[in-house]
Amino acid sequence: MAVTNYDISSAAYRKEGAHDYELSILTGMDSFAYIIRDRTHNRLLAYKSETLPANDQANWPDTINRIIQNDDKLRSVSYGNCILGWESERLTLVPQKLYDASNPRVYLEQLTLIGLEDDVRAERYQELGGELLFAAPLARINSVERRLSPLRTHHIAGGLLSAWGARSRRLSHQAISCSIRGSRIFVAAHRSGHLLYFNTFVFTGANDALYYLLLAYQQCGWVPSRVPLYLCGEITEHSELYRHFYRYVEDIRFCQYPTPPALPPELASLPAHLYFELLCLG
Repeated sequence: MAVTNYDISSAAYRKEGAHDYELSILTGMDSFAYIIRDRTHNRLLAYKSETLPANDQANWPDTINRIIQNDDKLRSVSYGNCILGWESERLTLVPQKLYDASNPRVYLEQLTLIGLEDDVRAERYQELGGELLFAAPLARINSVERRLSPLRTHHIAGGLLSAWGARSRRLSHQAISCSIRGSRIFVAAHRSGHLLYFNTFVFTGANDALYYLLLAYQQCGWVPSRVPLYLCGEITEHSELYRHFYRYVEDIRFCQYPTPPALPPELASLPAHLYFELLCLG
């Protein structure tokens, strides 16, 4: 069964006001998380996060149905806006000048195995100067979209790379940025807004995650003790993973969203970087 990591709601949440709310969901691999925002007042109303064990991932449609059916904020509630963020390790970014929309599968097929049961989707990101392509099992992504009817579906990488790039341009510096959720680590490197490196990995322990993080520094020729690391997702200063990172990286910061939502008392103590990825979907 899924393990609940966080489940915090505000007393201000009202089902009858759902037409003014935005539901942002993140799933696709070994996690399911969402936030609910009051769009009128830019106020966070709920955050929930679950980790999906291997048997739940193997029975994906049943798992998604059960999660939604057991959640009174998802079951039979129609939100004014619903955005789905998808996690997938099979993705690539193709420069706009090199992209041929007639056959998007060919770009991913050169990097990884793409089966007939996979759906390949393309998203244009002007700020990234290219097309973000990702593959997802068609039955998996359809099962979520059918139940939740999102207005848009994005790969989580697009919003993260855009937000991290904007911060790098604003500060005019170089940095490594990293998102952690479940057993996935997504890493990127920027210099003055220019994307130099990005990759996503599945890790089985803190040592694995540390290796993938230091690989990003190595690929850029950067010294970990001199280049800051920005973290988001479900990692805290008290976690084993954070302690491993801090042994090598002296300057660790948590990602901050430019226009964060207001927090009611029930959510005031929740670190904002936990749901940073979900804010980036909007």
